[in-house]
Amino acid sequence: MIAKGKSISHGTAALEYDLAKEINGEAAATEIHRHELFGCTGEEMVQEMKPYFVDFPNVKNNCLRFEVSPSVEESAGMTDADWAKLGNDFMQRMGLMNHQYIIVKHSGTEKNRRQAHLHILANRVSLSGELYKDNWIGKRATEAANSIARERNLVQSKDIGKANREEIKQAMDGVLARMQGFDLAGFSRELGKLGFKVREARASTGKLNGYYVEARSGTEYKASEIGKDYTLAHIEKTQKKLKYNSISRNYGNTLKPKNGGLHL
Repeated sequence: MIAKGKSISHGTAALEYDLAKEINGEAAATEIHRHELFGCTGEEMVQEMKPYFVDFPNVKNNCLRFEVSPSVEESAGMTDADWAKLGNDFMQRMGLMNHQYIIVKHSGTEKNRRQAHLHILANRVSLSGELYKDNWIGKRATEAANSIARERNLVQSKDIGKANREEIKQAMDGVLARMQGFDLAGFSRELGKLGFKVREARASTGKLNGYYVEARSGTEYKASEIGKDYTLAHIEKTQKKLKYNSISRNYGNTLKPKNGGLHL
């Protein structure tokens, strides 16, 4: 399970987005739970939060926003009650049960229609008038998610990342071993057929600086996060090595490199 968190100033816009989420023209948002909020719209609910902001006029980021995402497999059988329990458990571990907040479930994302997840918007000021400290809030959200995952025997975020990178690496190795020579366009095309999208990273001048690979789960990784051998500076050499190893196995190790080529 993965969780993200940050403090924001655009609470109304964020909540309106959460409540009105659509995927391919179909409604994808379901309100799961709310605490001490009574409005019908995002704007009305954030207006209810504003009286608590008065004592902190210099605080720009007065709302907290979280995203909580179990894996597709883990969330497949979850009911709305299960999602509400998960969201409230997360808020308790974050120390935010005494704050106004609303939990909205999205049934998927544009990249992955099956990746259901929660969006939570909370007042940064508690009902008792205390300002919630937002330092390291992203790290604390991850720790809260990992704590829940350990108790529920779910997959922790670090394990999901490791599994994603290993799956990408295996797919990349397979594609590289089949290529006659490396070119990024062909490499991207073949990875795409396997469900892994490649995005080029270019400077403002148009120069190609690197690339990213998106896991089937929708999480994107730099090539360097997959491994040094897969960066633009080294991937051509990696392709030749994998190709040589593949052909060598097929020919019973009788293949030998010679003059920059491969010879029997």
